[in-house]
Amino acid sequence: MRKDRRKHFITAAMTMLMTAYLSMNSMAAEAVTSKINSLYDIVLGIITAAGVIVLAWGIFEFASAYQSRDTAQQTDSLKKVVSGIIMVAAPTIINLLK
Repeated sequence: MRKDRRKHFITAAMTMLMTAYLSMNSMAAEAVTSKINSLYDIVLGIITAAGVIVLAWGIFEFASAYQSRDTAQQTDSLKKVVSGIIMVAAPTIINLLK
């Protein structure tokens, strides 16, 4: 009878330990996921800021090229404007693709 009680006690203790271990793993996963999401937000912010700079630079170059009537430079500056728009809209595009 004593051996049966001991086996039941060991089984119950192991079950409680495994339950605690599994719950700790889920908490650790949430911590890692929150860190990755923070990094993701920072990277998207940097891309958006760079997109605004490229967009402003492309608009400025297009205005200069338009004034001097340089069609090759106008084409290059329009490429920069489109690139800047895509970079500014990147977070929205990525969220739509998720």
